[in-house]
Amino acid sequence: MAGVDLDKHRSMHRFVLSLIESLNKELGFEVSGIGGYTASVKYSGLNLSLHVDGVGTKTIVLQKLGKMRVAGWDCVAMNVNDVVCDGAKPIAVVDYIAMPKADEETFKDIVEGVVDAARVARIAVLGGETAILPDLANGVDVVCTVLAVRDSSFSNTTHIGDVVIGVSSWGLHANGYSLVRKVLESRNIGYSSTIDGINLADELAKPVAIYSNLVRDLIDQRLVTSVAHITGGAFTKLKRVTPPNVNMVLDMPKPPKIFEAIMELGNISVDEMYRVFNMGVGLILTASKENIHDIENIIKSHNFEFYELGRVVDGSGKVVLNTVYGKTIVF
Repeated sequence: MAGVDLDKHRSMHRFVLSLIESLNKELGFEVSGIGGYTASVKYSGLNLSLHVDGVGTKTIVLQKLGKMRVAGWDCVAMNVNDVVCDGAKPIAVVDYIAMPKADEETFKDIVEGVVDAARVARIAVLGGETAILPDLANGVDVVCTVLAVRDSSFSNTTHIGDVVIGVSSWGLHANGYSLVRKVLESRNIGYSSTIDGINLADELAKPVAIYSNLVRDLIDQRLVTSVAHITGGAFTKLKRVTPPNVNMVLDMPKPPKIFEAIMELGNISVDEMYRVFNMGVGLILTASKENIHDIENIIKSHNFEFYELGRVVDGSGKVVLNTVYGKTIVF
């Protein structure tokens, strides 16, 4: 019952990857990391990364709730969180805002959110583009592109014997909203309703946690072997850091109530929930056992919760999730 066909999404990714790899080879550009969180191109001795991501259908919900400042924040957060997974340091951001009509208040809210997040992530804002598209856009779309410099010494690959660590999310973040909207609207449940003591307006408008400063601290101190931002495709993202000779085995914590409410309202399978949502864990790290204490202290100093989830063992490139629902999921 997914709102987005993830298999088709991956098929489109494979198509474009083949095209751009061929082009880059033809033109002689030294490009690395294609297919990971962010690719980089070598130029004047630097590995430069450009990464683009948007807020997606969460903006529909945020607009209904009058929380478009969160859309600006999320746009930056999604990008900086991704680039740091591959060892890149985010430097600057530009935004692209598409609107069906000129709406000054909405525009101001979004841009203020961009600046808020950029201040926290410690990156420059270099401007952006606002497009008024009355015959093309039915709603507001918010997209950002981040420039980063990549540290080529960080391989972002886990190893046998590593410990798997989880870092708490702030909620749904910016993924799974097509499914959330489908569930709520099919049940005629308003976005400002309260269900089982959960204020949906508060939960659905929670911003994406900015992990970039935390991750840079961990990478700069050489404390982690891999980092995975749990976004679209959720825990399938761990396949990116899992080589073919190992398995990553995780014992997942009980998720926050909002995720269980969505699962019950939509009669969504446990498998589907862990393919779509972060389930309360927005970042996964792997590290040598001797670094666990230092990592826990740094995570807590950044005001996130620390979870020791499991181990990396000999295997065949699989990610194994043992859930609190008695269901084991294998990716």
